[in-house]
Amino acid sequence: MKRRVLVLMLLAAGMLPYAGCDSKTETVTKGREAVKEVVTQPFNARDAVKESLKQSEDKTKAALEEIDKQSK
Repeated sequence: MKRRVLVLMLLAAGMLPYAGCDSKTETVTKGREAVKEVVTQPFNARDAVKESLKQSEDKTKAALEEIDKQSK
């Protein structure tokens, strides 16, 4: 009887590290997503600034063309 209890306890102790694997995987996935977001923020900001600059240049170019048309 004692031997069976000992064997069951050893098996249970051996299975403990595997019991929490799902939560660790979820934590790692969330961590990776957070890192990815932090790393991509500067690139997203850069793209937004480039688009804004392009729009500003287009407006300026259109205004200059309109002035040229009016002066002729």
